[in-house]
Amino acid sequence: MRQSSVEDALDTLRKFNTVIVVDDSGSMAGARWREARDALASLADIAAKYDADGIDICFLNSTRVGTNMKFLPAQDSELIRRLFDSVTPSGPTPIGEKLEELLLYYLDYLDRARARADAGDDKAMRAIRPVNYIVITDGAPTDDPETVIVTAARRLDEGRFPLTQVGIQFVQIGDSADATAFLDELDNGLSEAHHVRDIVDTTPFHHYAGTPLNAEMIIKILLGGINRRVDRRGAQSVL
Repeated sequence: MRQSSVEDALDTLRKFNTVIVVDDSGSMAGARWREARDALASLADIAAKYDADGIDICFLNSTRVGTNMKFLPAQDSELIRRLFDSVTPSGPTPIGEKLEELLLYYLDYLDRARARADAGDDKAMRAIRPVNYIVITDGAPTDDPETVIVTAARRLDEGRFPLTQVGIQFVQIGDSADATAFLDELDNGLSEAHHVRDIVDTTPFHHYAGTPLNAEMIIKILLGGINRRVDRRGAQSVL
């Protein structure tokens, strides 16, 4: 696979703000936490190269955040290690609550920009970039992310915003069959059941733990939430 093809595919990320959400619940302790750190290190290093503002990293429970993070080659692993070492996995898995917090803030911001545009401000909408949320989780929520996602998708539909305005990629850590089934339902069931746009993709990471992510997997994870062809057919659809 030519490096230029990979770079061309990932160049789409320049249009997006990338926000990585890490599950720091009690179920992520131990080997899953180390696996999550490996996933974050691989993804953040690449995503940051394409986000001019730098990526944001936050956690489900901890208030620790990394904002506008831009990594130099010698910095990326150390910055991520320090951020991870400052957080201890514990507590529930409030995926719905965290997504609601992030999505409501963004959608309210989007609606205000639309109102300014309707009032004659030609630059209002151009100032807002679409957002690509990447959620690294073992896939066992303790609340209701389905309702949050459906509500956000419906709001985007009602506002007639571009189909790529918001994307959510779930990266599954661990190999729980129940978690896989739940995430698959978010990916493949919500849109059809509720007649809303598809804004979700899911990708298992456990098959790749301990080995570097290859180009196709990186593209699938980073683009699957914002590109429906990649969601449905994988990275080869854009290479």
